[in-house]
Amino acid sequence: MKKYENFILYLILTVYLWLSYPLFAAPQTSQWYSAEQLTELAREWVTAELLTVNNDAELSITALDNRLGSKECAVPLNFSLPAGYNPRQTTVQINCVAPTPWQLFLPVRLTEWLELLVIKQNITPGTVITADMLEMQRRERRLVRGTFVQEPATIIGSRNKRSLSVGQIISLQDLCLVCRGDIVTIQISNKGLSVIASGVAQQDGSLGDAVTVRNQQSGRNIQTEVVGVNQVRVKF
Repeated sequence: MKKYENFILYLILTVYLWLSYPLFAAPQTSQWYSAEQLTELAREWVTAELLTVNNDAELSITALDNRLGSKECAVPLNFSLPAGYNPRQTTVQINCVAPTPWQLFLPVRLTEWLELLVIKQNITPGTVITADMLEMQRRERRLVRGTFVQEPATIIGSRNKRSLSVGQIISLQDLCLVCRGDIVTIQISNKGLSVIASGVAQQDGSLGDAVTVRNQQSGRNIQTEVVGVNQVRVKF
C-alpha cells in the first residue's frame, strides 16, 4: 500500500513538473551589438529593402558613432523605414524591446543612376542629329529633367529646336522628330488594313505629339501622331 501511494505521489509530481516546465525554463540569452555591427546589419537590411537586381543605384548609410558603446538585446532586432518615406533620403530605425527598450536611427541616402544620351559638341538650332554627335553617359537620376533619351536610333535624323552644348542631356522636348515642311511617311492602319502614304508636316512635333500633315496625293490635311523620325500614324 505504501509503495502504491509513493507511486501516485511520484506520478503527480512528474505531471506537475512537466506542466510547469515553461515557468522554470532558462531565460533567453541577451546579445550585445557594437555600433559597427548595428551599422552593418542596418546596411544589409536597407539594401535588401530598397535595391533590386536591375536597379542601377548606390546606397550610403551614416555609421553610428562608436562612442555610443554596445547595445543589449534579448530578442531579434527590428528594422523599419518611416511611413511615406522618400527613398532618396530617409532613415532606417533599429528597435529592440527587451530586456530594456531602445531605438536608434541611421540616415540613409539612395543615389539612382541612368545611362542616357548627351551631345558631344555644340550645335545650333535646326541641326540634323547624327550618330557621331551622341554618346552615352551615366548621370544621377535626380538631376535629369524632361523626357530623356536612351536609344540613339530614336532620334538620329531629327533636328534640335534650340541650341545644345557639349555634355548636355538630350531631351525629346529639345527636338522635333517631325519638323514643319518635312516630307513624312504616313502610316494608316484600320481593321487589319495597312496603307503607307507620304505627306508634308504642317507643324513641328516630338514623339507622341499630335501634328497636322497634308497628304501629298489628296491634298487634304489629316491629324496624325508622331511615331518616329519623319514618321507619323493616322489617328482614328
